[in-house]
Amino acid sequence: MPFPVELEEIAGALDLYNWFGYWPDFHDAEVINLHLNRAGLSTLVIHTWEMTKEVDAQGFYVLRKHVVVEFRIKGISGLNLTGFNRQNVLFGLAIAKNDAGFELSLDPSYGLAGTILAERIEITITPGKPEG
Repeated sequence: MPFPVELEEIAGALDLYNWFGYWPDFHDAEVINLHLNRAGLSTLVIHTWEMTKEVDAQGFYVLRKHVVVEFRIKGISGLNLTGFNRQNVLFGLAIAKNDAGFELSLDPSYGLAGTILAERIEITITPGKPEG
């Protein structure tokens, strides 16, 4: 699957694509933290991975390519978030380009859900599992 054209304007998106070899859907990923700043940089940090078809000795799917993804969000113009609690597991995450910038959509399995409209989004990745 080629790199999504709508993500070309997002610094760091290609790094995430290259980490997996495809654009991840963030299924079962966990929101680690969300920091909203009305006048500056806001961040959304998510731990995600690749689930293989392999099963370990305990009967769980083997997970690999763990990575912590930080979405650096600038110029928030719209926000609709609900359900934030002690655990926030995503069913999926999508980013769409629009006239004003980008729309980041969080589809929940449990916890945080909603959309963030922003002028710019940047992505940084830290390979491995989150600390703590």
